Amino acid sequence: MQTWFRWSLVILQISIMAQVFAIGLGATWDDATYLFRRPKLLWNSILARNVVLPFLAVVLIKLFSFHIAIAITLGVLAVTPVPPLLPKSQLKGGGRSEYVVGLLVSQALLAIVLVPVTIELMNWAIGSKAHFGAWQVAQMIVKAILIPLVVGMAVARFLPAVKKLAPPLLAVGTVMLIVGALPLLVVAWKAFGELVGDGSMLALAIFILGGITAGHLLGGPRAEDRTVLAIATSWRHPGLAMAIAVANFPEQKLLVAGAVVIYLVLRMLLAIPYARWRHTTLSLPRHPAPTPMPPGFARR
Repeated sequence: MQTWFRWSLVILQISIMAQVFAIGLGATWDDATYLFRRPKLLWNSILARNVVLPFLAVVLIKLFSFHIAIAITLGVLAVTPVPPLLPKSQLKGGGRSEYVVGLLVSQALLAIVLVPVTIELMNWAIGSKAHFGAWQVAQMIVKAILIPLVVGMAVARFLPAVKKLAPPLLAVGTVMLIVGALPLLVVAWKAFGELVGDGSMLALAIFILGGITAGHLLGGPRAEDRTVLAIATSWRHPGLAMAIAVANFPEQKLLVAGAVVIYLVLRMLLAIPYARWRHTTLSLPRHPAPTPMPPGFARR
């Protein structure tokens, strides 16, 4: 793997940890355990993210005859938990902080079991031979999500004045994210010509729109929760997806990296109409005001 590619991934990992730490500064223990105390909402999130989307990925892989890198990308994205960067956009979109943080934590913890099990089920369904153990998932989840989140919560608990650092930390993390992503955009551009065609872009679009629809329908009675789950279901964890792909298909790592970046760009574009519609809906006076956001996440 080229040096520049490795450094790009390192910068992305640091940026993610910085932003998760900042989210932790504005979160509480009640936020982190919110979904575990509400089994129906927890089950709905599992059904949308960990049942509907993997099933949709299997259907798409069987229906389309596209490049193997696209099939791998759909498969590995389908099994991943909520990405650590997601809470920032969900909170800005009007989501309740307790549901947003609770979704991040519950998906991270459940991923240790659900990711390996889902991979084996998909192997059975499509005849692949991918593997990624619970220990491998746990190492990534603990390092990238749980440790920075818990440290952020602990620092905020014992040093409340540090909470004011959350906005600048988020800004620094965002800049680092852009810097780290630039080399991957080059990879995606080079891969685009090879991957486009045979229904690849259509399959990725169906996957993304299917996630938005599943999350919206299963998000429960509260409008803001439907929005949060729709965003979370369509947005998969690119870092874990790449780790699974590299561990099982090293010869396809660059093309899969390109396909993952193409998915991220396509997901951003396809989510814009939904985000605008939900912003308008949540802004209507007949809806109750969303739960106040945690310190450091001032709504604009």
